[in-house]
Amino acid sequence: MLETLLSDMQEFQTAREVRDGYLDAIVESGRSLLDIGRGLKPDATDREIDYLLNDMTYTANVVSKGLPILGLLFEGGGLVTIGSDELRACLADFRFSLNIEMSYSRREIEFVDNVFYPFLDANSSLAQIWGADDGQPGNPSSTEFPLGRESIRHSEVSHRDLAESRQFQNLLIRKIMYLENVKGWEVSAYDVDARLSECIGLITSAIDD
Repeated sequence: MLETLLSDMQEFQTAREVRDGYLDAIVESGRSLLDIGRGLKPDATDREIDYLLNDMTYTANVVSKGLPILGLLFEGGGLVTIGSDELRACLADFRFSLNIEMSYSRREIEFVDNVFYPFLDANSSLAQIWGADDGQPGNPSSTEFPLGRESIRHSEVSHRDLAESRQFQNLLIRKIMYLENVKGWEVSAYDVDARLSECIGLITSAIDD
């Protein structure tokens, strides 16, 4: 069982590195839009703004896979088979931290569905924004166009005024805040990556023993 747990946690750790690049790319696009709205990037074209807006429609749900084997350990009673008190405590802390992080992921998705998208519905051209889809943020090899004939792949309207509006800037700041929370509490007791690395080290030691 420990070997399976170790393999799954190492795979999860690798996936989080990819996830961090994805979240960082969305945050960076949000900050670029803030710069444009504040007049710090006057040379930005309407099409560039559309691409940045498209990045902001991506949510954290694509990286909220979780770790099913952890649930089996706790709900299935497998935790009692682990002899090390230190490892059991580490796994409990890790699961607690992961649950907190995933709660922030759900909050970010709810924010996008219930606040961010309705604002775009009323103040932008979604067909134009979705037509600017150049793939998943942070993944250069990804090319996805979620709409077909419904999308517009050129700038018919300018979204510069949108980027300059105080209300939209406030929404960008909130989305960035949510994504930073989803990424993890690196400076707190809820540091998922730190707990993950600690558990992997303890599991490796237990297997070697």
